[in-house]
Amino acid sequence: MSNTVDLSNVKFPDVMDLRTAALYLGVSEMRVRTLARDGGIAGTKEEGSGKWLFTKLILDGYKNTPRARKSGGGRVSADGKAWVINIKPADYEKVVTALKAFNIELKPRYNYAAQKAYRIKRAADLKAKGLDAHGKKIVTKGAVPVQK
Repeated sequence: MSNTVDLSNVKFPDVMDLRTAALYLGVSEMRVRTLARDGGIAGTKEEGSGKWLFTKLILDGYKNTPRARKSGGGRVSADGKAWVINIKPADYEKVVTALKAFNIELKPRYNYAAQKAYRIKRAADLKAKGLDAHGKKIVTKGAVPVQK
């Protein structure tokens, strides 16, 4: 027995509420509500009742727009790119070269060399101040405090 319902013969109205719009799009009501709040689907919210209303024309536009699935649980990079490719730092140059053939630009998310240089400089600055890596005073065993 199947849990799916055949909606191919259902005639949907021109104006739909949240539940009907979710059935029409084949997504959950929560997803439709989130899309409406975030501006992904244009809808109107009634003042008194707080009910969402959607037109079939707008929902058809949303249905027919191709979308790429976002990797990493929906994370999007700062410049709005939907795809994230995780590579080892050692393979970075090879991957950049391989992707150039497809006119794809690869930008590293993390600069290991800069981070290493920063950590070395920070450790030296802290040591010069007599502090450990956590910013606490370095205490040597057997040191006797000198009183003035």
